[in-house]
Amino acid sequence: MTTKTTNYKSIFKATSIFGGVQVFNILITLVRSKAVAILIGTAGMGLNGLFNSSLNLIRTLSSLGVAESAVRDISKAHSSDNETEMATTATVFKRLIWFTAALGIVLTVAFSSLLSRFTFNSTEHTFSYILLSSTFIFGTLSGGIYTLLRGTRQIKYLAQANVFGAIVGLLVALPIFYFYGIKGVVPAIIATAFGNYLVSLFYKNKIKFQKIDLSWTETLVLGKPMVILGLSLTTISLLSSGIAFVLNAFISKTGTLTDLGLYNAGLAIVDGYVGMVFTAMATDYYPRLAGVIQDEIKWKQLVNEQAELILIILSIVLVLLISTTPILIRVLLSKEFLAAKDFIFWSVLAIPLKGLVWVVGFVILAKGDNKLFLTVEIIANLIVLAFNLFFYKYYGLDGLGISMLISYSLSIVFMLYILKSKYSFQFSRVVFGLLFKTIFALSLCLISIKWLGYPYAYIPEALIVVITVGYSLRELNKRMNLKEIWTNLKSKIKR
Repeated sequence: MTTKTTNYKSIFKATSIFGGVQVFNILITLVRSKAVAILIGTAGMGLNGLFNSSLNLIRTLSSLGVAESAVRDISKAHSSDNETEMATTATVFKRLIWFTAALGIVLTVAFSSLLSRFTFNSTEHTFSYILLSSTFIFGTLSGGIYTLLRGTRQIKYLAQANVFGAIVGLLVALPIFYFYGIKGVVPAIIATAFGNYLVSLFYKNKIKFQKIDLSWTETLVLGKPMVILGLSLTTISLLSSGIAFVLNAFISKTGTLTDLGLYNAGLAIVDGYVGMVFTAMATDYYPRLAGVIQDEIKWKQLVNEQAELILIILSIVLVLLISTTPILIRVLLSKEFLAAKDFIFWSVLAIPLKGLVWVVGFVILAKGDNKLFLTVEIIANLIVLAFNLFFYKYYGLDGLGISMLISYSLSIVFMLYILKSKYSFQFSRVVFGLLFKTIFALSLCLISIKWLGYPYAYIPEALIVVITVGYSLRELNKRMNLKEIWTNLKSKIKR
């Protein structure tokens, strides 16, 4: 078996595992939401949402982005096979995690009264926020363990930890809601965080490295790059949230609340449908890339392989999405939201381009070029915002979908120019060929819809789906033996 085939199999295996984990977590979330709605009602759900949203804001600020930025350093140390380097990196990371957990507690307690007044217009929930500060210990430490699993690419254990964590969180919260109703919101949030922490402790034993003595001065010096990159990631996260807020405010002021509702509903369907693919791939791709980033031949090969696989998988996912959009809207939402379907159609055309932007974006992150990463992300986000504001003003809700398509078209050109000039990288012809075929298939679906309308468009769409799925499976089979994978899977199930 060639190294290239092995790489494709590894990427596909990780994507399949975490794709399954994402689906499972979505199902758990749906069950939890349904049960919570019955047990504590809309007021309880609202209270739960307010507490979680304010805690997430503090978590974003206090985490310093360390958990995400450390993946690069842990992956590089793990790939070096140098036990001392791995032990040093892990020790520095663990100390930084403890610091960010303490920072989260201090910020929550210090601003508990302010948080209560800002969120609830009274100081009634000040003590609740003080109690909830304990979640930063449990959540941050369990997150640190997951980061170590991800950085050392222990895919199996990371997937198990996510699944069991979700189950434990559900089993712990529901009895509290059942017995205490709306008064159980705060205890349930704390108990869920503690339950997830207990699950993570079991998997902590799977990460073994030698003990090493480091002074705090050495820790600060060695941890500085992690914090700097983490702050860049935090800045981008806050910028993205700010841009989303500006766009939502612009739509509500210059348009209607109906448009805002349709936009967010459409975005939720697109992101929920394809977000699993991106999340699943990112879990393995980034640490894998960081581990080989010093070897020019290997990282360039990996980026092209990742781009090929994401386009092949997205071609299947997206033709199914664009062909079933009206059905999905009726099932997941209601017929009142059918007005969002054209926005979804245009957005779907942009997703393959977004996939490529996503693939190359990790290169700058893995290289550790913090200033370049921050600059590129700020420019890209501002371009997206400018196009969104312009196209919504003149073309309404559909204009937001068109804006997404144009924005990502410009973004991929921009990113490829930077990677070409900075790292002498460009996609292979195979990648561009797959991109063209994916967008062509999606365009044919869109033309069928516009030309024939529903329900007649379902006939050519079904044909396009069959051809696209068949072609995509053939392309996957070229890169790995699907029959062999299926045979191995069946033998494991029988055991």
